[in-house]
Amino acid sequence: MGLYPPNGGEIYYKGERIDNLSPKEMLPYRSKMQMVFQDPYASLNPRKTIKQTLEEPLRYHNQSLSNAEVVERIEEVMLQVGSDPKWISRMPHEFSGGQRQRISIARALVVAPEFIVADEPISALDVSIQAQILNLLMDAQEQRNLTYLFVAHDLSVVEHISTNVAVMYLGTVCELAETSLLFGEPKHPYTRALLSAIPRLDGQKVDRVRLTGEVPTPIHLPTGCVFHGRCPYVNKRCIEEIPELMQHIDGRKIACHAVEEDRI
Repeated sequence: MGLYPPNGGEIYYKGERIDNLSPKEMLPYRSKMQMVFQDPYASLNPRKTIKQTLEEPLRYHNQSLSNAEVVERIEEVMLQVGSDPKWISRMPHEFSGGQRQRISIARALVVAPEFIVADEPISALDVSIQAQILNLLMDAQEQRNLTYLFVAHDLSVVEHISTNVAVMYLGTVCELAETSLLFGEPKHPYTRALLSAIPRLDGQKVDRVRLTGEVPTPIHLPTGCVFHGRCPYVNKRCIEEIPELMQHIDGRKIACHAVEEDRI
């Protein structure tokens, strides 16, 4: 999103590299890409009313809009996220966590983006509110043809909302696959361990994968595969050589020497 300059790698949006663009060159992308943060209270300016919060990005990216058109767009997006347009004169501290997150989503939607980064948007909310926000995001996706990069630790939520899932360990993509494929037949040892830990209510017996060892520090990553210190299939190559994310026959991508060598 460009909030911090990357210290490595490259970022592409629709095939065009954007991490090396100047602030002026990035402007056309700003309205196309928006973000919903984890903590809705910290991400809203406590000194601005909801109206000020929503109209600022709208006026910045659409300077030709009249005052009436701005108010109309704000009311429209407030209704879409299930909030009362009469709330726009209030301050963020006057709302509950769920209501603040709805306002944060409205701020992201008000400029009509095509791509939204949702950084654990429901983890700071009560369980009773999480489903409402999740349904709101999915409805907005369908109505506006949005693409989400949805960051989450709750695997049931990931399975519910995602079409494709990337499993990461210490900042490295271990496995990338369609949701049904990944949850139905995980390949990477770390993916298998994650999915085996999901609590089940159907009484189905699951073979738990109990990982040993300690999680390394991301500041000093281990040599070779970042997961080799906890992997039950580790060998010398895993310790010495970093696995590449390789395409497999079923379409998924996996970074694992053991899978590549058919040791799993």
